[in-house]
Amino acid sequence: MIKRESLQKKVAIAVVAGMLMLLLAVSSVAQAPLDIGGPENCTDCSANASADLIGVSFLTEAEASGSPGLENAALGMNLSNAPSQDLEAPVLVSPSGILNTGKPTYVWNSVDSCLYYCLEVRNSVEDVVLKQWYDTSDFPSSTCSVTPSESLDPGDYTWSVLCWDCSGHQWSSEMAFTVCTSSSFPGKATLVSPKGTIGSKNPTFVWNAVPGCTQYCLRVVDAHYQSVTLFEECYDTQEVLSDQRCSVTPGLELDPGNYRWWIKTINCKGDGPWSNYMSFRYQDRPPGRSTPISPKGLITTSTPTFTWTAASLATEYHLQVDNDTENVVDEWFDADDVTKGFRCSAFLPLTLPDDDIVYYWRIQASNDAGEGSWSSYRYFETICPFKPGSANKTTRMKVNR
Repeated sequence: MIKRESLQKKVAIAVVAGMLMLLLAVSSVAQAPLDIGGPENCTDCSANASADLIGVSFLTEAEASGSPGLENAALGMNLSNAPSQDLEAPVLVSPSGILNTGKPTYVWNSVDSCLYYCLEVRNSVEDVVLKQWYDTSDFPSSTCSVTPSESLDPGDYTWSVLCWDCSGHQWSSEMAFTVCTSSSFPGKATLVSPKGTIGSKNPTFVWNAVPGCTQYCLRVVDAHYQSVTLFEECYDTQEVLSDQRCSVTPGLELDPGNYRWWIKTINCKGDGPWSNYMSFRYQDRPPGRSTPISPKGLITTSTPTFTWTAASLATEYHLQVDNDTENVVDEWFDADDVTKGFRCSAFLPLTLPDDDIVYYWRIQASNDAGEGSWSSYRYFETICPFKPGSANKTTRMKVNR
């Protein structure tokens, strides 16, 4: 009797172990996440679990915890990653055309076999700006209608809806619309750069953003032949806008000479005015020489800001910092990022030790034509600043180098 009970226990343990190994094997099959994501807390397909797992994609536990994300395969789901030819594609109704609101209502015809819908909205550069899953139980009628709380910026958009069930998914066709919240034509743009003499044959054009503008057009001409356009191209606001400024580098490969450029604004009301022109001159020669300003001598910070004079025609600066034994800094900076007026400054996220080490630094300007001359070296040494309450205050004498 005891032997029979022992045998039954062994069999039970073996059965449990086998089930655990089976679950582990199932959870390890095709661990790639679904490209489309999936509805949260989906349990509708648990009754359709199948031992045939060929072509089935499961999410790992970490992937399942994302949003949106499907439940883990351990729940017994059989979820296909492929489009299903048996599913009917949703038919979109609205919005389309020009809208005067950034919060449109999306309407489409329901599909009987769908378990979930996914609404996706993309801007003019194909970035997904809105993606939301909905349960079909949210739409009791034959028409589905949602108004997301997110507000879209002025511009052009396309939207589509995905129908999803246990066998797969099917996307609708796309529908386009334009958000135009402005009641008037856009204003005139104010140009920033390039101007004066520059050292880049492929300059970056920068101007201030104009409220309500959804598109900008750049025009460049030779100053001596203004009737002949060298370059003209229009850009959606999303392509060029960063904070309150717009910029674009079209790659002109200019010859040495004098040029003028303009920006025109556009929105759904129509074309705004061309800006005033800005002139610049491209010279195909290396930049001038910079002079280091600070840090110098004894300093009381281990994170100094490096300052130097701006060099004419510079598009980049090369900063080197050495001590007596090694090079500790070797960095490049875009001239536009560090130049303000006739000076340049750069802060390095680097803490230098303050243990009587002497540093030497220099700067070199460069542009498309080549590198300028290295500056002379400037020396500095970091010392610990005096702290109130300390027993002694160390006095150091400046050493001429």
